[in-house]
Amino acid sequence: MNQDWAKREVSDKNRLFTETKMENTIDRIQGVAQHPRNTERVPAGAEFDFKLTLKVHDGEDLSDMLFQGLKLIELTGLGGSLSRGYGKIEFVDLKLGSTDVQAKLDAVTFGEAA
Repeated sequence: MNQDWAKREVSDKNRLFTETKMENTIDRIQGVAQHPRNTERVPAGAEFDFKLTLKVHDGEDLSDMLFQGLKLIELTGLGGSLSRGYGKIEFVDLKLGSTDVQAKLDAVTFGEAA
């Protein structure tokens, strides 16, 4: 977790690092809640530091494949309960060394536009 975000949101605003979301199913015939469950999740807007190391063999350039993979993670999310909106992420201020490569990630598309 990004330390600046943690200080700003958790320490200064007295928020928690995680939140618990309670869910259940409703039996509409009997009018009762059934099968209670809870999910622990990171609050929306949480920021994380990200570092990736890529080993290059024989001079091969895997940067296009790397950016496609990162874009797929943005499009599909991480973890479970994605249909409920959990696990959505966005890479911002992406750099390769000291070079800004955010535009390369943002330019990745798949297939033809509808």
